[in-house]
Amino acid sequence: MKIKFLACVGLLALAGCQTPAPQSVADSQRPPSNAVRREYVDALRGTIKPGNFVKAEISSVVLLNPEKQIYAYCTRTTERANPNWSYIGLGLQHNMILYLKKNDYRCHDERLRYYDFPELRNMKY
Repeated sequence: MKIKFLACVGLLALAGCQTPAPQSVADSQRPPSNAVRREYVDALRGTIKPGNFVKAEISSVVLLNPEKQIYAYCTRTTERANPNWSYIGLGLQHNMILYLKKNDYRCHDERLRYYDFPELRNMKY
């Protein structure tokens, strides 16, 4: 009985694990273009209060799926009311947003490079 219990606990622990991005994805990193930065800010304009972010950073853009041409990047921000980083991951295909995911685990990958994002921090209405 004890062995069955330990086996179940082990399987549950494995089920909760999420694998990091493959090295090939990490190697495809390139800095976000001005267009990517501008489009992100434009998409948020009117949905958040300008000047709310104390820190804002945007990650490199990575190629997640070469066959389908799916790209992804992340943003991380801190707000006046919450000094902890908040992450958002975005997936793009043919310049269309496929998904937007809060606290996307891939945004926490230590290999992902982040850049200052003053356009978001200084966003106006």
